[in-house]
Amino acid sequence: MLQDAIKLLQSKTRDRIDARDTERATLLSWPAAKIEIDGDPYPYEAGSLVFADYLLEREIDCTFEVMEPETSTMKGKLLIPSPLKVGDRLIVSRMTGQRYYVLGKER
Repeated sequence: MLQDAIKLLQSKTRDRIDARDTERATLLSWPAAKIEIDGDPYPYEAGSLVFADYLLEREIDCTFEVMEPETSTMKGKLLIPSPLKVGDRLIVSRMTGQRYYVLGKER
């Protein structure tokens, strides 16, 4: 019975961020990051922002093996672009000082 209660609690809180620890912001420019926190009089520049890794552009080295018509190997890079665009609404969390950690985008 306790296990069922824990599972129910986990399912209800999954994918939710504690609203007391977060604020909302608007992305003003990208990739030279600049955000405006709701209620703050001035925007925050890239130097005071830390972005979650999955929000940044990523480059992955990879090796492809081609079997037909003959076996060969090709090396390359996959570029995964950032999902962020100017105007996106963001979920941010205040860090020490006047720095913000960008957790993700609002749906």
